[in-house]
Amino acid sequence: KSLDNYPESSGGGIEVIPFYLPNADQMVYGPSNFDRRHRFVVSYVWDLPNAPTENPFVRGVLHGWQATGIGQFQTGAPFTITSGRDNSQTAIGRDRAQLTGANFDPAAGPDKTVWFNSAAFAVNDVGTFGTVGRGAFYGPHLFSWDMGIFKKFTITEDVNVQFRAEFFNIFNQVNFANPNTNVSGGGFGRITSTHPNA
Repeated sequence: KSLDNYPESSGGGIEVIPFYLPNADQMVYGPSNFDRRHRFVVSYVWDLPNAPTENPFVRGVLHGWQATGIGQFQTGAPFTITSGRDNSQTAIGRDRAQLTGANFDPAAGPDKTVWFNSAAFAVNDVGTFGTVGRGAFYGPHLFSWDMGIFKKFTITEDVNVQFRAEFFNIFNQVNFANPNTNVSGGGFGRITSTHPNA
């Protein structure tokens, strides 16, 4: 778990409440952008067993194969629910949403792009900064598995040729990015893109 008060994106600051007001830092401290509560990675190189044969052709074809793979699983990234309006009238433009008391979980159904119940949040009241903390919620997890198979063919003592086949995301797992988090924006609460690193 990592917490900081560093800007949430490379292109902007983090200030919500003007620095000269009391408790100006109360809404800038929260989970780091890279915070992942759980992460598991496995990698391997496996020399496949040789076939029991004395035939030189069969040995040349079947011996010397390697299988490799990298698998990773990690829980989701934090996200912050913003208002999308300058109701605090500070011209900072980073007002947070406010909680309505409705259940955060989306209604049950087949649409997995609805990540949370949008009715759980509302635009902040005029003259307020909102009530939702930084990184208070987490997005979808990521799972991917890449595999490869290799074989080296000896042509001469000094010349080798390698056959290589690589398969990325071999289980065709769809990995989603975080949902839209602007209460005033289109598609609020929905996932509209896939994870950029999957």
